[in-house]
Amino acid sequence: MSEPDTRGRRVVLWMYASAVAVAGLFGYVLGIIVYGDGGGPSGPLVEGSGAAYGAVGPITFQLNPLNLALFGIVSVGILLGIGLLAIIFVSERADA
Repeated sequence: MSEPDTRGRRVVLWMYASAVAVAGLFGYVLGIIVYGDGGGPSGPLVEGSGAAYGAVGPITFQLNPLNLALFGIVSVGILLGIGLLAIIFVSERADA
């Protein structure tokens, strides 16, 4: 019995990792543009809003470049990861 070809799976996993990394990069850049590099709302798009904290359900976090990058990584990683796991699960069952 020959070993299955796994190059396609590697490509999909690299695409997943790339999408998660890009989400983190975009979150960081967005944090710098909107909230500045100083630890509080100081960017050009913040004037008058006073928004300093974000919330996802019961989790509250300060809006800064690093936290927005982490939020992008976690949210895209979880959402795409669930889909990827579902595809892996179905493809293993379909091959059997």
